[in-house]
Amino acid sequence: MGARTNFTFTTDTGDLTLYSHWGGDSKMSDLSHALAKAMPRIKMGDIPYALRTTVSYLIGPEWESETGYGLFVGSEGGEEQYEAVTVDFTSGTVSHGEFNHTIEEFVNHF
Repeated sequence: MGARTNFTFTTDTGDLTLYSHWGGDSKMSDLSHALAKAMPRIKMGDIPYALRTTVSYLIGPEWESETGYGLFVGSEGGEEQYEAVTVDFTSGTVSHGEFNHTIEEFVNHF
């Protein structure tokens, strides 16, 4: 069982994907809250800190757990049972399905 999903983050140097074994059911609201926490750094254009804050918030207290989350670069990685979502820190957008929002629009919507 599980609620397997991925969060892909685009930066100037490539993509980083966070795999979550249990995060699919609350994916969009969790991502919205994580991006809200990172918003000060996003507005500054500080992508490394915005990325770290976003990933840290999504994982939360599970940092010490051996299972539940994984990080990967490239196309190898976790299963996707939900709608794919990509946060593009270079263009300031969040894409999922046929939708493309600014990060602020996404945070306000979800």
